[in-house]
Amino acid sequence: MPPLYAHDPFVAVQRAVAMRWLDVPMALLSIACEGWMVALIALAMYAWLEKDVPSVWKTFAPLVVGLVAGGVLVHVLKDVWATPRPLAVYGPAQVHVLLQPLWKHGFPSGHSVSAGTFAAFTLAVYGRRGLAAIALPLLGGVSRVYVGAHWVADVIGGWAIGIGLALLVYFAAVRVLPRGHLARLRAERAQARLDMSSKVP
Repeated sequence: MPPLYAHDPFVAVQRAVAMRWLDVPMALLSIACEGWMVALIALAMYAWLEKDVPSVWKTFAPLVVGLVAGGVLVHVLKDVWATPRPLAVYGPAQVHVLLQPLWKHGFPSGHSVSAGTFAAFTLAVYGRRGLAAIALPLLGGVSRVYVGAHWVADVIGGWAIGIGLALLVYFAAVRVLPRGHLARLRAERAQARLDMSSKVP
């Protein structure tokens, strides 16, 4: 077993949450964290948060860049690290497997990268209004362990990469388009914070 996984709590987490009635919800959550599904979820959420269609696309486009970059980076890192999946280490008898059985190239979790990118980018853009986005990587990360696809370390590593990509894309967009939609939303939030602080006695 690679040192990265020597003390990974994968088995403990699986045993703690494995229940038959959770099989379908966890499988659906796992599918929801695939890149294309994350994009659809983001598009729906931004349509709800924004006032008009052009603003939705101005927010959505940078996220797509981050999701695509994340997908490419994940494939590169999986080939570089070539780490085994839990199924390859423990075998079918000890791993609760749903969906497709996976044996190798585990780190990082691509699903966690996509969901983490979405959540971090949404929080960067909308602040508190985007807090609901956090649910996808958290629940999706648990689901990747639940279905036997990833170690806990794979999920945490995926979140870290996703957060980094999201912030990189966000700040790049604000810098390249200082009068663009994302920069305007950022200025509005900063002004709202100033207004709130001025009201505090």
